[in-house]
Amino acid sequence: MADFVTYRVIHQTRYDYSDGVSGAHQLAHLRPRETDWQRVRMHHLTIEPPPSELSEATDYFGNGVMRFAVDTPHTALTVRAESVVEVHSHAPAMAAGPAWESAVASPGQWGADDEFDIVQFRLASPMVPLLPEAAAYARASFTAGRALPAALLELTQRIRNEFVYDSKATTVTTNVNEVLATRRGVCQDFAHLMISCLRSLGLAARYVSGYIVNRAPPGKPKLAGADASHAWVEVHCPGTGWIALDPTNGKVADTEFVTLGWGREFSDVTPLRGVVLGTASQALTVAVSVDPVQLRDSV
Repeated sequence: MADFVTYRVIHQTRYDYSDGVSGAHQLAHLRPRETDWQRVRMHHLTIEPPPSELSEATDYFGNGVMRFAVDTPHTALTVRAESVVEVHSHAPAMAAGPAWESAVASPGQWGADDEFDIVQFRLASPMVPLLPEAAAYARASFTAGRALPAALLELTQRIRNEFVYDSKATTVTTNVNEVLATRRGVCQDFAHLMISCLRSLGLAARYVSGYIVNRAPPGKPKLAGADASHAWVEVHCPGTGWIALDPTNGKVADTEFVTLGWGREFSDVTPLRGVVLGTASQALTVAVSVDPVQLRDSV
């Protein structure tokens, strides 16, 4: 059996306006990221109306970003990203590993010889504060001397079992304290919660944006977050590297996950955001499909 899967990902966003708007400026994180385990074989972005300005760049975290402007009046804006991505198996064994204390540093602090790409993800960020309540919730899984991978997996599964996926319970601005109190939310909330738990213990954790494939058998419920953009967590483990975990579904992330990018929190890797020039209200529609495909090497 092959240790990789190739997917065609289509992510379409449409804004319908109650009246004409004169223009729009947008920033998109819609190109899947090239990593050691993920290869982007094709990516194409279609924008309607056609943009008057379009530029590609790499952001601070190394993610691909597209900036565009539409300067013609319009009543609807459609952004369609199509990608073909090859994802290789990269999940580590979770039964053993270093004691979790070996990966800890004082929250928000680092030494002159520490690797900044790791320690920056121990810091608080606007949407992911360091909280004693989050640390207390995590400590049930992080007992003294326990192997870090095992503790991480248990915390991941506890969030899945003890919190309810509810798309109406939160908004993009809901804070971690509220999610802890209500025990409800969506993938963004659960990722922020888990990152807050880990950073509050002194561990390095980052927010990952992307997609999860729905492979539910007939008659079984599909994975939460399937058929939409998804969010999960990566945690740094000494000697192993970054381990990806999905608290929404209580599992280690592997070949069924397509990575767009990562940062401190949701606001760093929002799939699409911007400003519109006009006074109209808007209705947003997002449609995502992630399907395995068989392709020749020439694709």
